[in-house]
Amino acid sequence: MKVRLVCYEEVDRWIMGKFALRMRDNLQQLQIDVDIAMQADPAADINHHIVFEGYEPGSAPSSRHTLMITHVDDIRKLELIKEQLKTAAAGVCMSRETQQQLAQLGADKNRLCYINPAHDGVVAIRKHRIGICCRVQEDGRKREYFIDKLAKRLDPAYFKFVIMGDSWEPQVAALQKNGFEVDYTNRFIYNQYVELIPTLDYYLYMGMDEGQMGFIDALAAGVKTIVTAQGYHLDAPNGIVHPYTSYEELEAIFLQLEDEKKKLVDAVATWNWMDYTIKHVEIWNHLLGKQEQPSPFADGLNSLLNMQQSELQTDHSFIDAKRKELTQNKFRRSYYHKTGRLKRTYRTEGIAGVIRLVTSKFF
Repeated sequence: MKVRLVCYEEVDRWIMGKFALRMRDNLQQLQIDVDIAMQADPAADINHHIVFEGYEPGSAPSSRHTLMITHVDDIRKLELIKEQLKTAAAGVCMSRETQQQLAQLGADKNRLCYINPAHDGVVAIRKHRIGICCRVQEDGRKREYFIDKLAKRLDPAYFKFVIMGDSWEPQVAALQKNGFEVDYTNRFIYNQYVELIPTLDYYLYMGMDEGQMGFIDALAAGVKTIVTAQGYHLDAPNGIVHPYTSYEELEAIFLQLEDEKKKLVDAVATWNWMDYTIKHVEIWNHLLGKQEQPSPFADGLNSLLNMQQSELQTDHSFIDAKRKELTQNKFRRSYYHKTGRLKRTYRTEGIAGVIRLVTSKFF
């Protein structure tokens, strides 16, 4: 397969160029012949246009053309896509919603699919910052051993512990042994404490000895709390965000927080550039009539096949409202484009430039 990625902007300039570069790199890893240019290649099996607005029906007629469809926010773009899909083999939307809306608005549903965009996989997970600010007592009333047990049950990818106070060394060691990031200050330093409290996501207290003053400071800073349901903790209205008494209850709270964070991360765990590229290759193989294995992805090829097989129920109220919105957007965008151009011309060329612009074909 020979693929031309038709990118209508300089690849190092902005986001569309990034899509082209990432796809090229991954297509090369898949041993596919690929290049990037600003015009279609008649010799290519597939010309993939990034984005749809630059595609001209009739260019490189011997090739199959696919169009990356980003936001369709005015009536001009809608009508353009409907016309383009008379000759392009497929329009690749960025979401199922856009695919379905375009089909409702009259674009050829048999040529519409969607592929969710990808991320670079370089952004670190923002861990919950859990703060403890007290000293360990010899009689064990702070129940510090809870930390030792949590260290064996929680995923260190989602939590960081910030501890200030005497004698937490065994717990710090247990956390670090199990892969947790820990900031530890083995004594109370008031100025650092004042700066630390507002940086926390949760303030943790495990003792059952009437209450702890850090709880009050945490609430004063607007920090959420995971504290024991006892003593003066109970007297602060809405102050205990996650109340507990037993270790089992505490563990359940932390596992809930972990699960909430993990669900966010997992939501786009497969939205990577290699899978993004593979989804395109599956569509291209289908368009070229090559034998293909069933796709494991909901988007990509399956979205094309499912849309082709679907019975589209026409929603006239949606169509009327959406066309009205897109038409209004066209005039609104035209107004802002023209006024913006006038302002830029005035700044660079003065009133003479504005007069020249107004008397030209600008309007």
